[in-house]
Amino acid sequence: MTPPDPGPDQGRVIVRGAVRRFVLLSVATLAVLALGTVLVCSRIAQDSALSEAKLRGATLAGTVAAPLVDQRVREQDAVAMARLSAVLERSMDVGSIAHIKLWTPEGRILWSDERELVGQTFELEEPVDGLFANQGTVAELSHLEKDENATERSEIELLEVYTGTRDADGQALVFETYYTTDEMRGRERAILGAILPVGLGGLLLFQAAVMPLAVSLARRVERGELQRNRLLRQTVLTQHRERLRIARDLHDGVVQDLAGLRYALPVVAAQLPGTPEAGAARETVEQARDILARDVEALRSLLVDIHPPGLVGAAFRDAVGDLAERTRRAGPDVRVELPDVVDWTVDVSRVAYRVVQEALRNVVEHAEATSVVVAVERREDVLVVSVGDDGRGLPPGTAVEGHIGLRLLGDHLEDLGGSLEVAPRPGGGTLLTATIPVDLLGQG
Repeated sequence: MTPPDPGPDQGRVIVRGAVRRFVLLSVATLAVLALGTVLVCSRIAQDSALSEAKLRGATLAGTVAAPLVDQRVREQDAVAMARLSAVLERSMDVGSIAHIKLWTPEGRILWSDERELVGQTFELEEPVDGLFANQGTVAELSHLEKDENATERSEIELLEVYTGTRDADGQALVFETYYTTDEMRGRERAILGAILPVGLGGLLLFQAAVMPLAVSLARRVERGELQRNRLLRQTVLTQHRERLRIARDLHDGVVQDLAGLRYALPVVAAQLPGTPEAGAARETVEQARDILARDVEALRSLLVDIHPPGLVGAAFRDAVGDLAERTRRAGPDVRVELPDVVDWTVDVSRVAYRVVQEALRNVVEHAEATSVVVAVERREDVLVVSVGDDGRGLPPGTAVEGHIGLRLLGDHLEDLGGSLEVAPRPGGGTLLTATIPVDLLGQG
């Protein structure tokens, strides 16, 4: 049976698949680039906003808040607190400041726009606690998870700035300001608007430029794949024809000659005299006749091995059954597990038959097994053939390369895109597993 040439439809499938993979990879690349750009722009905007917030917080602390804090404020004098509140609240009105807190070294809130926090004490962690001594500034994007932020968590996130300073009496205090993130997010959007179109647009133009190259490469892959399928098809067909020729030559030549000689020997024996002196000659003729009978039978079995009578459809089941029966006559019990429907091509059946044949031959010659299981199963786009026995198993260090028949079979399967594995069988013995692509000839 000669499989049909893979036509243009298969080539179009190959090109469409390659172009589809290219487009999907391009989209994934764009998505990764866009995400990376968003993250970088967000980080740039955040760093810029924090730097600006640190400058504004330090300026407000040193020039506005600190000069108004003295002993009267620390003692919560009403007049002094009212004057401080008026100045700080006015600063909040003209800026993007959401909240202000003044801290003492003990962690006590000296002043806050949230009146319920005034007088409360919280633990200040590093590096904020160190600002009382070094009078520096630290800033972060806060998600308002600290105990001091219990009344502010509805705002989700704020820019938080701590500035160490000295009040009018030279006492250390920390001035804390919270800024909204509206400006930061606006800046982030502006940066994205400037960078993202350039980056993604450039990549889109590049992909548009290389698309013809991708299509050209896909067509070259298509031609290579079609050529490979033709070579595989020709290889399998050539092997099939060569086996058929050898089988025909043996059957019509050597087997017929030996069979004729076998039937001629009784005629020769009948011409021998019945004297005791001719007894040895008659015995020799009988022995030769028995040897010829065995040889003819062996050659006929070999003919079946070289070229099975039929492997199309259900005939594959019968051919594997014949292999199993011949193995049973050699000793081991053989159980065959085949699907009810043989839904693969005759060329795949020929390869599977060779796998079972070689595996059972090795079981008989080397395994010393009492039982064998032959299983053939289709799994999507591959046919899996396994032969497991309960014999003596593989000696340490044994590999497929050590057996000529298995090595040749493995090379043949690899050429067809399949595989061959010989490994210890769970529970003892040996398990041979072969995979055969069901589309090895370019058809489904």
